[in-house]
Amino acid sequence: MFKYLKIELLTIAMILTMLSISYLVKIKNEKIKDSSSLKEIEVFNSITLEVNATSIKSTLYSDYTVREQSELSLTRIRYHGNSAKELKSKYGHTKGDKFYLDENVTLLQESGYRYEAQHAIYDQSIDIFYLASPFVGYINRSVIKGVNLKYDIKERIATAQKIDAVFYTGRDR
Repeated sequence: MFKYLKIELLTIAMILTMLSISYLVKIKNEKIKDSSSLKEIEVFNSITLEVNATSIKSTLYSDYTVREQSELSLTRIRYHGNSAKELKSKYGHTKGDKFYLDENVTLLQESGYRYEAQHAIYDQSIDIFYLASPFVGYINRSVIKGVNLKYDIKERIATAQKIDAVFYTGRDR
């Protein structure tokens, strides 16, 4: 008789121990916050066309595009449009009307000018292109070096600081 009583007491003690441990452990059922859950869209090898009623205004190529909270992040960008014959960059992202470009930024204009820099900002609302790092500009054999280039696309006026330039005129010797 005592034999069965000992087993019952042991069983009750084990049940009480498990219940007390389960009350001490708090289990939360929270949704895991993953950075990928914030992504609204993710696209590989994309082509974005801006069109009007009669023609294509601009073309944007990107190897990788992500839209998160109304901001775009792009990798290996190539842009062709009215304001630039070709604009290339390794990385870029948008904030409002501003487009930030980083690493190996190259701007080729219809007029033949080519600018190279590491960082650039394009403010679409006022149509101004800033080279926010030291730059080198080329037209034919002429070379322009400087910092803080500000190019007004509508007026076609460029200003910069710390200019170092070599210009070749139309007469070669």
